[in-house]
Amino acid sequence: MKHYLPLYALLAFMPLASCSDDEPTVSPLPEKTYTGNESLELRYNQSPMSGKSVAFIQNEEKATLTMGSTVSPGDLSESLKGMPDIPGPGVLPGTPVLSLPVNLKPDGGVYSFSGNGETEYLTYTYEGNVNASKMAFSFNDVTLKNQRLANTVWFPTPAEKNADGTGYKSLPLHIVWECSLPPLLEGFDGTLQDAMTLLVTLPMIPAYGNTAYMSLAQVIENALKTVAFRPDGNAVITYMQSNNGAAQFAQAPLCMIQYVPLDDIMMNLYINPTDLMGQILINGSSHPDLPPNPFGKQSRADYTAPLAAAIQKLAPMLSQGFPLQYSLTPTELQIFFNTETLVPLLKDIVIPMLEDPEIQQMIMEKIAANPSLASHSVLLKALMQVFPRILETTTRMELGFNLAAYPDAG
Repeated sequence: MKHYLPLYALLAFMPLASCSDDEPTVSPLPEKTYTGNESLELRYNQSPMSGKSVAFIQNEEKATLTMGSTVSPGDLSESLKGMPDIPGPGVLPGTPVLSLPVNLKPDGGVYSFSGNGETEYLTYTYEGNVNASKMAFSFNDVTLKNQRLANTVWFPTPAEKNADGTGYKSLPLHIVWECSLPPLLEGFDGTLQDAMTLLVTLPMIPAYGNTAYMSLAQVIENALKTVAFRPDGNAVITYMQSNNGAAQFAQAPLCMIQYVPLDDIMMNLYINPTDLMGQILINGSSHPDLPPNPFGKQSRADYTAPLAAAIQKLAPMLSQGFPLQYSLTPTELQIFFNTETLVPLLKDIVIPMLEDPEIQQMIMEKIAANPSLASHSVLLKALMQVFPRILETTTRMELGFNLAAYPDAG
């Protein structure tokens, strides 16, 4: 009997060896950057994210994922094809580039991984899998650490005139502009802020097949239905969309606009250019009830240089976030660019444009062609001429939106 013991031991071991051979094996993966819908499936609390990339570097049973995005200015205009790519917003709001170490586990011909993490602004869990041709990655349970704006829903504050019919008691646009410059124009007793309010309430934008004109305030009030802030950092925009001449409400893609409250008065806003360009194409001027470009056809003026300069100045904000100040009460929310952000940008972007003779001529031609603007052409020309002095003497400047709490938010 003792002679058979080794045989029995061998027979007992064979099933174990057979099971071991059945364990899935995956060859080590080469370094690769996964991007585009065919090779990268990226989700944020179950919502798809577009325009991102993930660089994968494996080291035995571990890997490092470097996640972020870049934007090509050439996608905005043919004239910008020569500009280098610029960093875009990250996969998590507030983190332009996320470097994530993961533990790899062979799983049916792919490597799978899972775990949890946190950044300065949020916490999350994650799971995914990868092979040589495709990566699937999901951020789950993403939650902002600062929930000050979470679960609130807002709509544009309606435009309402004062009881005496002069001036406005409320507007959907937040406008504050204080400067020490003397009166802008003889015969115009208003302030610079009054002039700006006049411009945004003038019915100067053609609408409804050029059968009527709307003001910028009216366009915002009619086109924007709600803005909702989710606990995961997504800002959900519901807006008016025209479909074959019939108006209906639509929702912008989740992950197109994200936010991070920095404290009780400042926040950063992140815009996904890929989703934004997609929405612009969907809501193109082919819809008859949507206001077309208020400035008509493309001008002969060359915008390449000022547009390139504007992109260079705004580029850091695309990845780092657009800094916005906000004021929150239970019934009102004001979100706006403040003096520290606006004045330098206007000096660097707008003044060079207004100094271009071709652009000056184009603006005056468009003003003359618009009935609402033509009657104020003298004031508008004066504003353009003194604009550099206005900025030099500006003591306070705020431009943004006034929002009211949506009745059904609670």
